[in-house]
Amino acid sequence: MNQNPVQFFYLGPPKTASTWVFECLKEHPGVCATDHSETNYFDIHFHEGEQWYDSLYPNENGVRIDCTPTYINSLQSLERILTYNPDAKFAYGVRNPIDRAFSGYWHVRRTGQINYKFEDILDTYVWFRAWVEPGIISSKIAWLHDRVGKKNCVPVFFDDIKMGKDEMIQNLYDYIGVDKNFVPSAKDKKVNVARPRTSFVSRAANKFANMIACEKTLRSLSGKKEYLDGMCPDFRKKLNTICTPEVEAMSELTGKDLTGWIK
Repeated sequence: MNQNPVQFFYLGPPKTASTWVFECLKEHPGVCATDHSETNYFDIHFHEGEQWYDSLYPNENGVRIDCTPTYINSLQSLERILTYNPDAKFAYGVRNPIDRAFSGYWHVRRTGQINYKFEDILDTYVWFRAWVEPGIISSKIAWLHDRVGKKNCVPVFFDDIKMGKDEMIQNLYDYIGVDKNFVPSAKDKKVNVARPRTSFVSRAANKFANMIACEKTLRSLSGKKEYLDGMCPDFRKKLNTICTPEVEAMSELTGKDLTGWIK
């Protein structure tokens, strides 16, 4: 076993503030982190071996962390982590799975890589798997609870971060065993936020709208209106029905009533 293994893992899923968590933890002088938040060692790069993984960390000082938001969606990755370090501590993001899916969709939509509407994601399993399934994590959390216990697998509620960043980051510092009174500069920064796509069309729309002083035109041409309008109520109802078992399971696992998400 590595004499200085990674001790803390933020497991994701994506769009649950994993980048923000990483940036806040990375700043702490008692933490040793990689240059970038996602090592993907235990899923994509496992074939590289532990020596490769160890080389990603700049020194031997501090609590080593790994904030890869895809680990929670792979039971194989979780098994590998526990084989690597049976004493590891875990945290995971908890967010309304429907809002998380919409945020993830727009994160990619804004780059121009996809052109279908969010309401189309139930037309094919590939799209459903891409946007909805990553937020269905209760079975993985239950599996971890059985193996490491609840005290070593704590939730980080996305809504709570928005309401009280100071308390949330202090709790994380305390949980991993470093000075909780440190205040990171990243605490009040917005990182990796979903937004309408920036493209030639949106830039042209911005110039055109400025010329005619019409914000409605700008929003329509750039995609901002669709983003701000969100999903239609009827489609949300469909997703509520799909996600009800997951939300109920997460309520039980976390001890926090989350059923307001699906009412």
